[in-house]
Amino acid sequence: MFLAAGDNFNPVEHLYDRASTWVSLWNVHGNEFITAWNDAVPGVMHLSQHVIMMWAAAFICIAAFSYVTYARNSRVPKGLRNFLEPIVTFVRDEVVRPSINNPHLKQHGHGDHGHEHKEGEHHGEHHDHLPQYWLADKFVPFLCCLFFFLATVNLLGLIPGSTTASSQITFTAGMALLVLLTYLVGSVFMSIKVEGGAGAGLKAWFFNLVPVHFSTKPMDLAVWCLLLVIEIVGLFMKPVALAIRLFANMTAGHCLVLSLLFLNLLIPSGHEVWRIGTGIPTVLMTVAIYGLEIFVAILQAYIFTYLSAIFIGQYLVPEH
Repeated sequence: MFLAAGDNFNPVEHLYDRASTWVSLWNVHGNEFITAWNDAVPGVMHLSQHVIMMWAAAFICIAAFSYVTYARNSRVPKGLRNFLEPIVTFVRDEVVRPSINNPHLKQHGHGDHGHEHKEGEHHGEHHDHLPQYWLADKFVPFLCCLFFFLATVNLLGLIPGSTTASSQITFTAGMALLVLLTYLVGSVFMSIKVEGGAGAGLKAWFFNLVPVHFSTKPMDLAVWCLLLVIEIVGLFMKPVALAIRLFANMTAGHCLVLSLLFLNLLIPSGHEVWRIGTGIPTVLMTVAIYGLEIFVAILQAYIFTYLSAIFIGQYLVPEH
């Protein structure tokens, strides 16, 4: 198969977001349908292999969790439910809950119970009777969805003939934008809810961006303004780092696999024997790297979810 690829074959074409989908599955008519659709709709609605892979990943996740949720017939997990439930529990207990805490209950562990109770009365006393992880558990569905969707997209990209949507910077930027909106809207809403009013809540959220108290003294004000600029830049650089990290890791891994796999194509035509001789060790190396890629696909989904939980916790639970 490798020898029949031809001299003009581009191995990294696997990483491109091609405008047409699998012509070998849909024949020419499928390609014509995709082309006609893309010509008739705006650019944001264009169909491509990355879009198809995202749809496939979303369908797999929805179908799997719908099955384990509505088709269970016993209290003891088994089958697919036995596989998914420990992962969900791990994300909840080891990722979300340690990163997002109830700010009022967290303060009670410092010793001065009387003082903290007064603080609770002033800043939303109705939160003190809630469970310890009431705030974190609100974000468990979102972060679990984020992990399973990214892991499915990454693993589907390892299937020969498919493409990896997470190797496209626009896809990773879109996922990071969801995280940005989550902790921006969530932190503002939390501040409004705790402070008891929109004006007071927005003011509290703004002043809590800076880790020092606001002061009108000239030097203190200068330092506060400098820190405010740094915090605002960091507010938007965190999702940028999320997007670039996932994009770079998935692209680099696929480039390594494809480079090793088609290294023998650098041998000029007419030396097919040498191509076979170099193809055997490169294929063996590719198999080893491919196994590592399976682990990396799940690891990158975990890292993206873990960092997202940390960022949400940083901005969602400001100290008042």
